Parts: sequence; structure tokens; C-alpha cells
Amino acid sequence: MRGRARGAGGTPAAVESARVPPGLPRTLAWGAAAAAVYVAAVLLSWPAPVRLLYDGLVPLPPYHWEHPPAALAHDNQPPDSAEAVLGFGPQGSPAVEVTTDDGQAIATFPAGAIAPRTDGSPVRVTVVPMDPASLPAAPPGSRFDGNAYRIDARYVDSNTAAPLLRPVTVVLRYPVHARRMLRRDAQWTVLPTTVFTASQQLLAATDRLGDFGTAAP
Repeated sequence: MRGRARGAGGTPAAVESARVPPGLPRTLAWGAAAAAVYVAAVLLSWPAPVRLLYDGLVPLPPYHWEHPPAALAHDNQPPDSAEAVLGFGPQGSPAVEVTTDDGQAIATFPAGAIAPRTDGSPVRVTVVPMDPASLPAAPPGSRFDGNAYRIDARYVDSNTAAPLLRPVTVVLRYPVHARRMLRRDAQWTVLPTTVFTASQQLLAATDRLGDFGTAAP
């Protein structure tokens, strides 16, 4: 299972300080420095689109479908999964971002988000893409637009579900027209959703884990 986890404040690589060529007019120098810093931030954040710094600067990669439309099946790449095992410290579970390598699904856990067990068992967090056609139909007035993702947290020793103590932020990329993030409990619930159209992403906070999907009106 591919994917990665980043700790709070962690970055995948270091970037050297921007340098301004000598003799450049002051206004242009500041502009060149700002552009260099922006590009550096893009490189640090890619492909973790929750930061949204690359909007308009680089083209979005093709969407990876779990079950692609027939017209896109010939060159579709399967979507990635992600996994992380979290231990508990004196302050509880660590702040961590569990991200698929294709950047299509991100689950951000704040510090202390997962309830610890008295036996000290660590927790395995998984993010797994699913075909939404295998799940109950979307709510009336909605249709799925893209993959569904099952986000789960389980104690390693017992394989039982780990409850949340604090909300988790979920970011999902969508392929075309989605405007709503759905979470399935006994039925689908429409979560309060922030839409980032330039990067084709939805963001929502959730107080429980489960199956999540992106839906268009």
C-alpha cells in the first residue's frame, strides 16, 4: 500500500534560500525573490494539494479512477492508497497527515485526535480508494463524481476501530464537477464542504471516519 505520512510542520525536502542577481533593479529584485520563494513552496508542497500553492502554476495530473468511464479506461492509472502506523506519546496521538502518493486523498489528524488504549496499542490509519458503485446510491439530487475513499483507524493489537477525540480534515480531489463531500454512516451525509475549483478539491472536517465520496449536484 503506497502513500506517506507527514508530521506536523514536516516537509519532504529542503530548499536553498532564493538569491537575487547583483545589479538587478530593486523592484525587479523583490519580484524575482518572491517568485523564487513561491516556486520553492510549490515544490515543497507537491503533490500534497491541501496546501493549494500550485493552483494555476502547474497543470493538474490526470485523475486516477478506481472504475474509469469507458472513454478514459485505456490510459487510466489506478488510484493510490495510503497507510500510517501511529504510536502514542504523553500528549496522545501525534499530528499527522496521511496522503496518497497521487495526492487525491489526504486525511489530516491533529495532535490528540485518536483515543489511546490502556494497553498502549498503536493505531494503523488507512486510506483506500473504492468504486462508489459498490456503495449505496448517493443522496437524492446528487451523483458521485470520482472515487470514494474508505478512511479507517484501527488499533494494531486488536484490529478494533479507534474512536476520534478531535475532528479530522479530509481533502479529496474530484475529476469534473463535484461540489459536496459525502460521508457514509448508516446513510450518506453531506458534510459542510469547502470547494477549491482551481485544484479540483473538496475539503471537509469530520468527527468520525468511514467512507467518503465526492458528489456533483
